[in-house]
Amino acid sequence: MSMFDKVKLWISRVDVGDAYPHISTYLDEAREQTDLKTGEVKTFGSLQGLKISLYVGGISIVGSLPKYMYGSNIYPLDRASTKVALNKIGESLHLSLANAKVTGFEFGCCFNMRHKVKEYLDRLGSMPRLQRYRFNPETLYYKHRGKEQPKTFCYYDKIADAKTKKMEIPQGLQDANLLRCEIRLDGRLPHQLGVPEVTASTLSDRQFYKMVMQRFVDTYFTISKMNRLKDNAMSEIKTVTDGFDCFVGRLMNLTGQGQEQVNDFVEELKSAGVFKDRNSYIRLKERIEKAASKTNLTITDELIKELDDEFQNVGAYV
Repeated sequence: MSMFDKVKLWISRVDVGDAYPHISTYLDEAREQTDLKTGEVKTFGSLQGLKISLYVGGISIVGSLPKYMYGSNIYPLDRASTKVALNKIGESLHLSLANAKVTGFEFGCCFNMRHKVKEYLDRLGSMPRLQRYRFNPETLYYKHRGKEQPKTFCYYDKIADAKTKKMEIPQGLQDANLLRCEIRLDGRLPHQLGVPEVTASTLSDRQFYKMVMQRFVDTYFTISKMNRLKDNAMSEIKTVTDGFDCFVGRLMNLTGQGQEQVNDFVEELKSAGVFKDRNSYIRLKERIEKAASKTNLTITDELIKELDDEFQNVGAYV
């Protein structure tokens, strides 16, 4: 099931109106902070795990909708329950969130897989226009270089993540191979998504929900995948190029860390300044991956097929 998780909302003080002075009384552990230079007073507090910040110009609400509703984001929220969660927040703060601007959100799915999550991540290669980062065996990121991260795709072991954060894990899922796949968008959402505006009410709009989900699914299928060499790959070799491709494919699949080895190799070349043109590193990486997945020498890996099927089926839950 696809769901929104963390959201970032901004409500203009004009939209809040006369309710603004009373908002702080509805917060948990509210505290004030005064800017000694400007005299501006800010109020920071929380609401069942959500971070609420009151500024002169308006109110910021940041947090996970599933955690707010259930205490854990392992439980999914569908389109309808997303609307329920936002309405509940509004009721608790005694204001309407319908026109609150969404400045960022996380959207994704949890898949209960047959094998360890790490084994699926090992098989996911590069993504166009984004850098691949593998900070640990259970986590894989695709994101931009630099401080600004308008768009990030993340694939990770949800149970391992929950245990690290000491979150309560639902009964029966303690030993599950739960693969969390999500898209994280931050800033300029109308521009990123090609829509006039994104408000809290937009999140439960059927067409918007469907559009985000389709983008989420389509982006997964742009990732290069590590396929398995055919059992009779040797008999398919007709040329020197075929032999080279077969050898590269064998090396890439031998250790299960082929993608990391390619990334490390390309980074070494960059550090040494081997190529003057940055695109040369990209072309080299793509050539190696292409050789390792030559269609006449490989077949779809069974774990990749399982993950492909999960993404293809997820569209049924709109």
